[in-house]
Amino acid sequence: MTLGGPTPQPLGVLPWPAGLLVFPAGSDEVAAQVVNGTIPAVWPEDLRFVELALTSEPDTAAAAVTGDDLIARYNRAVLVGGQGVWEALDQQAEGPLLALVSTARYSVGQIDAPPAATGLPDEIASLVYSARASAAMEAGDPQRTLIELQDAIDAAVRAGSPIVAASLRLTLAQFLTDGADPARAAMVADLAIKALPLTADRELRAHLQVTRALARQQLAGEQRGALLAVVGDLNEATKVFREESHPQMFALCNQHLALAYLVMPMSDEGDRLRLGIAVNALRAALRVFTAQDHPGQWATTQVNLANALQYVPSSHQQDNLDEAVQLYEEVLQSRDPNQDPIGYARILSNQGNALGHLGVFSDARDRLQLARSMFAQEGDVDGVATVDDILAGVAEAAGSAS
Repeated sequence: MTLGGPTPQPLGVLPWPAGLLVFPAGSDEVAAQVVNGTIPAVWPEDLRFVELALTSEPDTAAAAVTGDDLIARYNRAVLVGGQGVWEALDQQAEGPLLALVSTARYSVGQIDAPPAATGLPDEIASLVYSARASAAMEAGDPQRTLIELQDAIDAAVRAGSPIVAASLRLTLAQFLTDGADPARAAMVADLAIKALPLTADRELRAHLQVTRALARQQLAGEQRGALLAVVGDLNEATKVFREESHPQMFALCNQHLALAYLVMPMSDEGDRLRLGIAVNALRAALRVFTAQDHPGQWATTQVNLANALQYVPSSHQQDNLDEAVQLYEEVLQSRDPNQDPIGYARILSNQGNALGHLGVFSDARDRLQLARSMFAQEGDVDGVATVDDILAGVAEAAGSAS
């Protein structure tokens, strides 16, 4: 059977479970608004169940679904399910509705694979392709994942569903970033942002900006212009991802904002002031990334902060160096040198460098010599050379102080 009602249906635009609901006939105007990212301030009565699905308990929303045809029964099943409900719908539905039923059953774990997407209306095909991409991802098949995601995007674009297309491009860009293809990831995120309607949810735009920034950051090296573009995206995203409302994204943005500033070549006083901004951003990230809850991100951010404190211009340079030494020590105490000897040695050498600048020469030499021994044991020639340079500087400073 055909679904009837508006075309395209706003499938996939709203969060679960509302994103799987079918809008009834006569709701074309509201459906068109939702497809383009505008949530009605006042919902018509025949779409009250969609509003309740966004704001209330599923039982309340299901009770607001009128009628007992297959579409109404499908919408109630999306909201509350029930023993044998999906199985009965699977037996009675056909065509596009059967594809939706099968996709929903896959999503809730009732069946092992999503349906085929051939011959379906584009907005439904996009939803099915997205489910197929998830299945391929879970199966560890990156090539199939990319194919299904691109098919989902193409179907959403053909359907005229820009929010779904942007959301799928976000997923694709994140997958490409994780899959070590940052150039394509940045291109996909950039295309999504440019095609996103102004009515789109601010969080979707901000997620795309962060994704584009992280992909570009991998490609930027020390290129000032490219890094400034990264900074621009992250600054825009932090207007949405506030610490009180989105702590994880807030911390991630600040962590990478600091990294962009720290690797940016310094050529004038304004650049040096950016080191201070980087320090503040790292401190903000550490309010969220704790050793207990986020050990990996905490350690990375802590070390980056300690590194920055050694070089940030300040009238309290000794206090900064003292803090850096303590920050390094906290990370060292949480690390097993046998698990990552080179990483441990790098932190030791950085700590030794800070101690040398403080004039604590004996402790500096002890840490640097231990770091040198670990680098040598692991065959890290560059690490040994770096420590030798620091040791020479410490010896010179110690000689001048005596």
